[in-house]
Amino acid sequence: MPEAYRDLAPSVIDLLAGYQIERHIRRERDDGPNMLKKEVCLTPEFTALWDRIKPKTTYRVEFKTDELVQRAVAGIRRMTRIEKPHITVSAGQIGVEKGGVSTRAVSVAEEQIEYGNRAAPDLLAYLQNETELTRSTLVRILKESGRLGDFFNNPQRFLDAVAAILKYELHRLLVDGIKYERLAGAGSEAEWEMLLFKNEELINYLTALPVSKSVYEYVVYDSEVEREFAKRLDEREDIKLFIKLPSWFTVDTPVGSYNPDWAILKHDEQALYMVRETKGTRDFMKLRTSEADKVRCGQKHFEALGVPFDVVVTADGV
Repeated sequence: MPEAYRDLAPSVIDLLAGYQIERHIRRERDDGPNMLKKEVCLTPEFTALWDRIKPKTTYRVEFKTDELVQRAVAGIRRMTRIEKPHITVSAGQIGVEKGGVSTRAVSVAEEQIEYGNRAAPDLLAYLQNETELTRSTLVRILKESGRLGDFFNNPQRFLDAVAAILKYELHRLLVDGIKYERLAGAGSEAEWEMLLFKNEELINYLTALPVSKSVYEYVVYDSEVEREFAKRLDEREDIKLFIKLPSWFTVDTPVGSYNPDWAILKHDEQALYMVRETKGTRDFMKLRTSEADKVRCGQKHFEALGVPFDVVVTADGV
């Protein structure tokens, strides 16, 4: 606003906010079809690549209860102390003036809440529902942690913090001890069907790269790393075919479904069929996050199928 009208800024803002401008504009897009190359899908190269990656798997996990208890106890002991809740009451004055609304603080008071003799929530039932661990295992963990006293300071905060620690440690053991086995039989229950590839997909050309060595005319990328990866693969003579695996192509894991990035056919004296995950850093697999856990499970899934899998930063890693 010009200097002479600065005092009117709050009123102008209120007026413009009432029009909800975001309802009348949208982010620029350039939508269009992404055609499936049926001639590529019928080639022996695609059939050979698809036959290797299409089987589905089932998994089982093995871990020792003692190891879970040991990890969970250590995690809860390191947990930040659960303090008693505080209520802060702030009082102030509001003035409506020509230039807008003004405020002035008057007082601030703080009060600590004592839990007292109120009925405590069912600690074991809550944690059992959150983690699916047995009551005996939960009792053992809580007793050995020495932190039960914090429960009476703020029961719900204690329950949420402990549940988060238990789930984190449980996921670590599940991922480390997971084993995949290929499902027997044929059909949609045991393998991904090629018919799921749509003849045409609606895409945003602003986030798509035209390519010649894939099953679609465009590869839709989610990051600059993926765009450069696809561009380089399409340029290389030793890469005969590559596929950005569709969102429906997933691997079941204990921490959620995993959608791998790329299936690739490389011809270097002999045909090499592989799956690659693109990330911004090679250290990604060292992370202990749910996304990294999914990739680790995906790696074991493809090991069960005999398909080489790796995490790469650039196409030079293929």
